[in-house]
Amino acid sequence: MNIKWISTNEVDKIYFPKKFPSPELISVETIRFHFGSWSRDLSVKFTEDLPEDTIGFSKNIKDDVFIPDDLFYEINILDDQVSLGPVILYLVSNRLIVERLDKLKERIENYIPLTGLIFLSTVSGINTEKQTIKGYYFQPRTTMKEANWKEGTFRYPGAIFKRVPVPVDIGEHLFQMTNGRIFNSNHFNKWKMWEWIAPDTFIRNHLPYTQELNTLNQIYHFLDRYQSVYLKPKNGSGGKGIIHVHSDGQLYQITENTNKITMVEKLDQHPEINSIFKSENQYIIQQGVPLIHESRNVDFRIYMQKDETQQWKCSGLIARFAKPGSVTTNLQNLDYLRQGKEALKELFELDQDKVEQLEQKIVNICIHACELLDPHGCFGDIAIDFILDHHLHVWILEMNKRYGYKSFSIISDLELYRNIIRNPFLYARALAGFPHVLGK
Repeated sequence: MNIKWISTNEVDKIYFPKKFPSPELISVETIRFHFGSWSRDLSVKFTEDLPEDTIGFSKNIKDDVFIPDDLFYEINILDDQVSLGPVILYLVSNRLIVERLDKLKERIENYIPLTGLIFLSTVSGINTEKQTIKGYYFQPRTTMKEANWKEGTFRYPGAIFKRVPVPVDIGEHLFQMTNGRIFNSNHFNKWKMWEWIAPDTFIRNHLPYTQELNTLNQIYHFLDRYQSVYLKPKNGSGGKGIIHVHSDGQLYQITENTNKITMVEKLDQHPEINSIFKSENQYIIQQGVPLIHESRNVDFRIYMQKDETQQWKCSGLIARFAKPGSVTTNLQNLDYLRQGKEALKELFELDQDKVEQLEQKIVNICIHACELLDPHGCFGDIAIDFILDHHLHVWILEMNKRYGYKSFSIISDLELYRNIIRNPFLYARALAGFPHVLGK
């Protein structure tokens, strides 16, 4: 639907064309109108002056809510409730919104359904007192002009796709004001992930044993049992601060994230090990289950997302091969990427049927893990890092709420990239009450 502002002395009025195809409104004098999370009671009037694809509003509504009149919207009607939208906020970092508007424009124009209002903002653009958000909204390409970003001050949206950390008080405020329609809503670190999903007996079998790290003796006990352990910051990302410790029964080989390798007889002889217990950063200790292929650590990343069905699904799978000797497979230490199925076939010498079965097994495990997150918040976009050992057992290492898109340019998988970019917005549409995608 297009919208039009009607010049009239009438106030709080919504105008429908005489031939508007909705029998629910014929006998209704007043409706509750929703635009995102903003709503107001409006009186209904039918007129011959509007085209069939246009609805109108009395001009006084402009004073309270910004509804861009250069966009095309969908309309949902249920009894006396009328919703126009979808209205979606894409919450990004200050750096991203300043430096990469053109790149974001390209993503939205090429991969995201273009009906309703999609707007960008940062945490600094949110005014909780006025319940407004300053940002930019996307104006699609037309026959007359190129796609563009336009500034505006908006009321709260119907759903929020959050790509950045948000202060707790603002996060709770947005969660309340949108009735929980914000994802990924709650922060969780590596230890919190363990606490949330490890109680499930099925998933526990797919998690390397993990504890909060408090003493040096814990490391010795783990090494007696597993020979190899990883020490990880609870709140770390990008592989920063990770230390790998391996015991051969006599010496301890310690590999830092910088790929520096040191051999010591006692762990307290190593400065980085000692610094862990003096640092403000809290650590976990985790059973080591590395997969080595031609001297490279190998792990997998599976992209788990919700779309318009609001159910978890796999959007893609890749394998990450580290540089020889590297502890992690993050971009800094990455040697190369492979398509997931190709890597499964190559690493484990499987035929196509076995690869398909293994992939489905992996997907089922990861769906179950994601479903264990749902009671703890609203989540819809998670990248899971896991390892397969030589017995083809799946070990979940991390569940990442925020991950970069650089890997897709390396692997040149446009279909995977399209899914990763598109699905969160399909999910946001559904959360906002518009699950049906035009033209899909």
